[in-house]
Amino acid sequence: MAGQVRFIEGNGGLPFIQINTLKASALISIYAGQVLSYKPVNQSEDFLFSTDNAFFERGKAIKGGIPICWPWFGDSPIAGSPAHGFVRNSDWDVLAVDELKNGDIKVILCCKDNEKTRKLWPFSFYLSLEIIIGDSLTLELLTRNTGNEPFTITEALHSYFQVGDASQVKVLGLEKTEYLDKTEDFIKVCQVGAITLSEETDHIYTDVAHDLTIDDPVYNRKIKISSSGNKNVVVWNPWAKGAAEIKDLDKDDYKHFICLEIANADASVEVQPNTGYWMVTEYSVSTGPDSSLQQN
Repeated sequence: MAGQVRFIEGNGGLPFIQINTLKASALISIYAGQVLSYKPVNQSEDFLFSTDNAFFERGKAIKGGIPICWPWFGDSPIAGSPAHGFVRNSDWDVLAVDELKNGDIKVILCCKDNEKTRKLWPFSFYLSLEIIIGDSLTLELLTRNTGNEPFTITEALHSYFQVGDASQVKVLGLEKTEYLDKTEDFIKVCQVGAITLSEETDHIYTDVAHDLTIDDPVYNRKIKISSSGNKNVVVWNPWAKGAAEIKDLDKDDYKHFICLEIANADASVEVQPNTGYWMVTEYSVSTGPDSSLQQN
């Protein structure tokens, strides 16, 4: 894989994997197990958003790309533990890097319990993230219970998608779907029409469809998201007031991303001993005003 895969020292001295193939480029942080960048060769703009204000230091989450929220989503159920879990603030291991027969690159990262994690969450686990870089980007998150008692998780692939103008974006595929509005004390609302952004948005959609599209007229592209293993989709943008209160966002960053997260957020998953649970998503793109939802 000479010339296609490099292990490099990234921002803050963190270990990164840099991938460049005839199909796409990508950047993965081994710390946090996080895809930071993905761009097919036929695209001028990255799929994923990253802020210049992101923290790149151990013990802190990296704002942007696709953070992994696990074993809980949102505020910690355990006093003193970080929001959105601890694996996005942890070092992962590289289990494998392979070139597939079709020229795609597969990277497998893993994270497992240790003395530090058991102080935050007293269970034995093995968490792996399989990343496939090709014409599309595929992520497979596997939770395996390696202990002797069942445990319950919530989780999310907290994807930050880069868009030309958040106020012009439409999300298709969740029409007539109920959601919990976190900005209004979790009241239940039914989505009318396509999702658009004009104010702070933090919605947890329930009983979701598994094929969604982000229609971005400024970048003249449609990003298709296909998923399995998730019962929820979370749509988030802090808008102007919220962005101004987040230290690792620039005040205007909210204009250039939408978080559309494949998740089990309000719907927890119980994992029995010696079993596993998979959550999978694939991101692909089509370009042009008459493009279908299939990638070029």
